[in-house]
Amino acid sequence: MPGPMTWMFSQISYQIILLIFQKSLLFRPINKKMYPQKYFYKDRNPILDLLGTFLFTFASLLSFFVSPSYSLGWNDEEWLLSGCPKTASGKWAADNPETTNLRFISINNSEVIYTSQNDQAHKFGISKSSFVSKNQYVKIELRPLNNQKEAVLKIRPHLIHMDFQKETNNPNCLIKVFIFKDDKHAKTDRYFGWNIFRLIK
Repeated sequence: MPGPMTWMFSQISYQIILLIFQKSLLFRPINKKMYPQKYFYKDRNPILDLLGTFLFTFASLLSFFVSPSYSLGWNDEEWLLSGCPKTASGKWAADNPETTNLRFISINNSEVIYTSQNDQAHKFGISKSSFVSKNQYVKIELRPLNNQKEAVLKIRPHLIHMDFQKETNNPNCLIKVFIFKDDKHAKTDRYFGWNIFRLIK
């Protein structure tokens, strides 16, 4: 599931590699008797070659670590040792409430409750909950209540944000919640929406 971070880093990597390539193809005039052309390729600069190789390697590694295939899982040490939960259970606040109508999402063993900005609660019963994709996601099949439509959620740890401005330095655990119309769409990762939520401790 590609995200904006993957696209941004891939574009940065492409621009860096393109710049190094252009800088290494410098031109200079040489013996005009042997070469009627005005310019030819300059001898390769070993320093530029080394720098280009380093940046290319760094960009490749960077694109690997921000790709969707490399994302936190519920059993990862980075997630658990930071004090983040083993499951999606709990109360989570929308990380971008100004751009979405959502305010909170609360998850327990029997239901999922969405709370909007005007404090309206939308409740869903849980038909089935399980770990999928090698414990990378929690998959929740929702049973509609209050005449809501059926839906499927896939939730994974998103990132751990350390707020060093606070004295406690407690980590902020963020999850990414993908919403699917049905189980068929969930199996093929055809989501129609997603949101980032922050754990309320």
